Amino acid sequence: MKRIMKKVALILTLVVILCVSYNTFSISAEEDFKNMGTKVISNVNKIWTVEFTSPADIDSLNNNIRIEDLTDGSISNLSASQGEDENSVEINPPSGGYKLSHNYKLVIDKSSKSKKQENLPKSVVLYFNVASKENNGYTISANVEVSPIIDIAKTITISAANLPGVSKYKIEGSNNLCDIGKSVFLFVAQDTVKVYLYDNKQNLLGTSTLDVSTTKNNISTDITLAD
Repeated sequence: MKRIMKKVALILTLVVILCVSYNTFSISAEEDFKNMGTKVISNVNKIWTVEFTSPADIDSLNNNIRIEDLTDGSISNLSASQGEDENSVEINPPSGGYKLSHNYKLVIDKSSKSKKQENLPKSVVLYFNVASKENNGYTISANVEVSPIIDIAKTITISAANLPGVSKYKIEGSNNLCDIGKSVFLFVAQDTVKVYLYDNKQNLLGTSTLDVSTTKNNISTDITLAD
């Protein structure tokens, strides 16, 4: 039982630097890996941070991290370095960086060991796409209702976003983090507001600028990706 618990304790969580990412993850009993979902990045030199629940062996990781370019079929190894603490590891980008408009699969093999020489119970897989920061095809859909009595009183609803991982949002001028599909009521004097888009771990994924000058439904605006 102790050995099983030690292995379970090695399950790790991936987070994106500057995005405080992460999402909900599902594991199939038939799969020999933990699927960390899909992300979209704009930084071609993105450094991924891995948080282990116990100190990781950097040398072991350096031999067990690979990146698969699903667009051109190439596979290469990635290097790891120590993060801010002994449980944190940074995965460096490949030489020359990632390629714009390419799709990738990042794999941390279950052969990776902790400093106690314990293996991961499953390999860890993260899928991600590299897109332009702007003009990337990702949008939000929104509804705006302006009060006919007090025109600065506005109800804003972000009804949908096609950026993977987005589940919550916050409107400029409000501290309330709202689920996609829920409405926010606030007083807004300006004609436009900035919308901040988050995953369910409150990691910032992107922003959008929304016209709130008049009552409108099914407004579509572009998303600017976070770094």
